Amino acid sequence: MKYLGGKQKLGKHIANKIKELCPSDSVEGYMEPFCGALGVLVHMTDDYKCYASDTHPDLIQLWKSVQDNTLVPPTTVSEKEYNQAKLLKSPNALKAFIGFGLSFGGRFFAAYAPKYTNGKKENYCQAACNSVRRKREKIKNVDFKCCSYTNLKPSKLLIYCDPPYQQTNHPIKYRIGTKKYDDFDNEEFWKIMRKWSKTNIVIISETTAPDDFIEVWNKESHRSAANSLKTRYKAKNTKKFKTEKLFIHQSILSK
Repeated sequence: MKYLGGKQKLGKHIANKIKELCPSDSVEGYMEPFCGALGVLVHMTDDYKCYASDTHPDLIQLWKSVQDNTLVPPTTVSEKEYNQAKLLKSPNALKAFIGFGLSFGGRFFAAYAPKYTNGKKENYCQAACNSVRRKREKIKNVDFKCCSYTNLKPSKLLIYCDPPYQQTNHPIKYRIGTKKYDDFDNEEFWKIMRKWSKTNIVIISETTAPDDFIEVWNKESHRSAANSLKTRYKAKNTKKFKTEKLFIHQSILSK
């Protein structure tokens, strides 16, 4: 399923590095407080007891409905149906399925994606259906929760955080239409990561980090939106690739 900032292509690579840094027998479970489209988590469920959360109510409802097999994905979604789905009362699994899966760039109800294919044949609805079906077996035992990471008090866990990135060429609100979803305090985030690192193994995806966080992995990744002819990403100075990095607090590495 398309999802802005998702780790569908990098997920396996990130998961392998996380497992290398923290084997399952050294912690009591694995947690993602910004679970998104589960690009990393689906590669962790065979080895760890998994906990996943996100502040987006429709997204969490989607994964719970996939989990218990109550989601009935549509085979087609017209532009009229797409616009009608915006009005569905939250939390609603179908609203998330359409709002992310059928939207340009995977940004929640940003624009009806089939209008922006530039002639390329792509069945967004079928692709989203295939994606959630592949995840069903992998997430059947995951404990999902809708909440802010600031309300969590983890201990003795392996934690992977994929927060909204602080520095981008074109700052974007990740999910529109959800109250306070995009109000993200990066300074507070790093303070909490330091606190969590005292009793957990915390690994963070970002492009930059404070000096007391050490880069432990990086990989160049393609920015799929950069080639669009119909968005602001068409600027010549827009980079088509970015370097994905993982950071860990220096206190953890010294243990």
